[in-house]
Amino acid sequence: MNFLSRSLTTPQATAATTTPSPAVEILKQFQQERPDIKFLRWQWQDYSGVQRARVVLLDTAIAQLAEGQPMKATGLALTCSVDNHLIPGTPTDAQFWLVPDWTTLHPTISPGSAQVLCSLDYTLPGQPMTQALCPRHTLSRVLEQAQTRWDLSFLVGFEVEFVIMKPHPETGRLERYSRGWGLFSVAGLRDPCYTHVEQCVLQLQARGVDIQAIHTEGVRGQYEFALGPKPPLQAVDQLLLVHGYLKDTFAPLGCAVTMVPKPVPGDPLANGQHTHLSLQPSPAPELEASFLAGMLKRLPALSAFCLPQDVSYERLKPFVGGADAVGWGTECRLTPVRKLEPGRWEIRCVDAMANMYLTLAAVIGAGLLGLEGREPLVWPDLGDPVNANADPGEPLPKRLEEALDVLHADADGLANVIGRKIIDLYVATKRFEVASLAKLDPEEVRGLFAELF
Repeated sequence: MNFLSRSLTTPQATAATTTPSPAVEILKQFQQERPDIKFLRWQWQDYSGVQRARVVLLDTAIAQLAEGQPMKATGLALTCSVDNHLIPGTPTDAQFWLVPDWTTLHPTISPGSAQVLCSLDYTLPGQPMTQALCPRHTLSRVLEQAQTRWDLSFLVGFEVEFVIMKPHPETGRLERYSRGWGLFSVAGLRDPCYTHVEQCVLQLQARGVDIQAIHTEGVRGQYEFALGPKPPLQAVDQLLLVHGYLKDTFAPLGCAVTMVPKPVPGDPLANGQHTHLSLQPSPAPELEASFLAGMLKRLPALSAFCLPQDVSYERLKPFVGGADAVGWGTECRLTPVRKLEPGRWEIRCVDAMANMYLTLAAVIGAGLLGLEGREPLVWPDLGDPVNANADPGEPLPKRLEEALDVLHADADGLANVIGRKIIDLYVATKRFEVASLAKLDPEEVRGLFAELF
């Protein structure tokens, strides 16, 4: 089946062009301030959560933009699996176009290089351009719906959990390298790795990243950053910058920073990416309840976005790691959704392998569907001692294929908010990916994940 068919159009589509003047002036000013930078990475994130890029000489980019020419990504920008195989049904004459957000223009750690994050427009010969397949565009569209229909905006903050690994000198397999004692212990800050963690934080701070706190996590060797709240699009942009800078800081040392949920099989170490979501302004209690109900009702389908690989489900256990059943609780860390205060929740069943543009679009979209239908909150507050013996909620999927089946069936109308086409292509991509990865040695798969995430 061709999921990028020529019938794919949207009424909002416009030409995939770049306005010359603002972009050229921005880059010329940047070039004056940073004459050492010669290369510009035009980056995007695909459905598998992989950050990809096209690198263009800065002078070439300025000249091309001055002529009003759009910047190509590749026709394969959103149609590769995590292991770099082409998704069946990808047209050979399609093209994705890079739409840079110049507020994300930053130097990289690599000398002489900068990066800018991009949305993607999509074209086929003879057809109007569409933005319907782009995760970043999709999140923008959902946020616009929330503002227009409900006068709602959002703030999002992420917790970034990570561990530092290093290849074994003989086998080449990645092993845990950071070994400091965890769970907020000062002893863990004496680990030699921590000095480089602080160096990374200072570089991120210079780029405007709001890191509110750092602490040791887990039993041994794990660290966590608490990122400050930002509007959703900017929050994900910031998150990707943090991921990239962490990896780039340790790569020259022969190490690999990884946020993979279970980097070492059989090891209790687990990385999550807890996501704090707050409504602005906080709505009336009945609307807040319906928004929460919308998220919980669709949580099994949302798992396909939040937990996008089978390794993601190794982290979910009863009452830990985000739990394994639909539920919520006030200040309750034993449920997938923890209520912190009116209109603010922590979504715990999320990890760093997710494309968070698409994940937030789906999560917020689910809440908006709850508002639209005035859906009742039928799940008890498991943070209330009165409900200590309440029956567990609907089980969450135990592997990715189960979550994809629920998402594809879409019994609760998620496609009405984020779009049928993006669901179909996402499901096709992930199903192909599951089959492709199953042919590889499990150690090879974990090594690939640790390299990418």
